Amino acid sequence: MNIMIVDDHALIREGVAAVLARLGEGVTVLQAESGEQCLHMLDAQPDVAALLLDLRMAGVEGFAVLDALRERHPHVAVLVISSSEDPADVRRALAAGARGYCPKSAPHTSLLAALRLVLAGEVYVPPLMLNASPPMPTEASNTLTARQLEVLHLLCEGRSNKDIGRRLALEERTVKGHVSAIFRALGVVHRLQAIDAARAAGLVASRPAA
Repeated sequence: MNIMIVDDHALIREGVAAVLARLGEGVTVLQAESGEQCLHMLDAQPDVAALLLDLRMAGVEGFAVLDALRERHPHVAVLVISSSEDPADVRRALAAGARGYCPKSAPHTSLLAALRLVLAGEVYVPPLMLNASPPMPTEASNTLTARQLEVLHLLCEGRSNKDIGRRLALEERTVKGHVSAIFRALGVVHRLQAIDAARAAGLVASRPAA
C-alpha cells in the first residue's frame, strides 16, 4: 500500500514517515514537498491509497490541492494534517473532499487512528470540533434533495444510519452518502452540529419547550 506525505518541511515529512512505519510491512511512504509535485507524482503513480496533506505550504496552497485531487484523483483518501486548529478550516477541508483532519499538535496515536479510519472509508473529525459552535445556516441548506431531507429528519430523531436505511429501504452506504451531503450543505462536521443547524434553519422542528 502506497501512502504519500505532502509537506514543504522536510523534518515534518521525515517525522510523519517514521510514524507511518508503525503500520507495518507492506506500506511504502512517498514524499512530496509541494502541491505541484504531489499532483505530478499521482499522475505518474496513481496507486496511492492515502495522502497526508499539509494545508499551509508555499506555492499552491492546500485547499487548491484538495480541489485538484477531487477532480483528478477522487479515489485517494486525503487526511489533512495542519497546524491550524480553527474549526472553520476543519469544515472547509472536509467540505472540499478531505476524509479527515488531524492537527499537528495531536499525538502519534491519533494520527495513526485517523489514517486507519479514512483508509476504511470513514471520516475522521478531530476532538476540537466537539465543542465548536455550528456556523449560521446559509443558502446551502436549500440544496438538500427531498431524500436528503427525509434522512435529515430521521437523523434529528437520533436514529443510526442502519435504522435510517431500514426505514427508507436504502443501503447503509447510501445513507452515509446522504449524511455526508447533508453535512456539506449545512457546513457542519458531526451529527449534533447538523441537528442544531437544521433546527436553526427551520428544516426540522425545534425542541419542544420544557
